[in-house]
Amino acid sequence: MNQSPFERFVDVLEEAGRTFTKVIRNGTRAVASMSWPALLMFCVALAMLLSIVPLALFLFAVFMAIKLIVAAMVLGSRRQRGEPPQPGVNGGSGE
Repeated sequence: MNQSPFERFVDVLEEAGRTFTKVIRNGTRAVASMSWPALLMFCVALAMLLSIVPLALFLFAVFMAIKLIVAAMVLGSRRQRGEPPQPGVNGGSGE
């Protein structure tokens, strides 16, 4: 018999839940069996992952946005004055 799309969706969610709980159980067993120095290194690595990586991604996005805003302002001012693009500025061959 064919299952309805909702029943298939529920089956997928149940499978995802079982997989998630299996991963969590294996992870807690691994952490529980670690020595104190290994546990310390795990905690330091987890802290770095949860704090430094998002900060780096955020700063990258901010500086990329600033770069795009400045480039749009420069191109807008050049178009208003009617200046042609300068060679060598954007990857062209400059002298």
